[in-house]
Amino acid sequence: MSDDKKKNQIDIFKSVKSKALNELTPEILETGFDLLIESEVLKDIPIFGIGFKSFSLYNKITESFFTKKLLRFLFELKDIPQSKREEFITELESKNETKKAGEKLLITLNRLNNDDKASIIGKLLKKTILGKITFNDFKRLTHIIDNTYLEDLELLKDNEYLRNINDDIKTNLHQIGLLNQSIKDNREHEEYKFKQTGRREIIPATFEYKLNSYGRILIENGFD
Repeated sequence: MSDDKKKNQIDIFKSVKSKALNELTPEILETGFDLLIESEVLKDIPIFGIGFKSFSLYNKITESFFTKKLLRFLFELKDIPQSKREEFITELESKNETKKAGEKLLITLNRLNNDDKASIIGKLLKKTILGKITFNDFKRLTHIIDNTYLEDLELLKDNEYLRNINDDIKTNLHQIGLLNQSIKDNREHEEYKFKQTGRREIIPATFEYKLNSYGRILIENGFD
């Protein structure tokens, strides 16, 4: 069985509601892989029951990166009371969403090319559990984050008006689903300049970009 299939069989939401999350500290995020697999705290988090020691060196390196991403994700949830996390998972279970949504989330975390993205997704799930955003919005934003350059996402931090973002990046952020695009008709500006200067100048239409609802949710909940 492939490693991806093994991961897909793990219920990540069992770890989300684990009381052991409250024991996670910032220091553990910086711990080396060999020490991580011996951690008593991690042994109490269901998802880290994977048999790391049986992997080859190549798989250990791959698994190490996956572990770091999981830790960064779960670390963002540690301050939520366990009762609140359990309540959230129970609600998902009542809607039969845990298996399918959990598999997709686990696949996404495994695929992320940067563990900072895992932190952003963790922050968004935290706000979902706390009722600040909907689970559907969380799932959509998780997909967007997976498919966007981290550097482009970080340009949105504290930047509601998209200052100092070039048009190529704005186009990418529009295509991925974080910005709305509109066409600005510049004929009124042409007439204004003509009245001021007496010279007729053609000013081509230009694209304008603004945050859409998903971009706003990301800015407000993914970077704090």
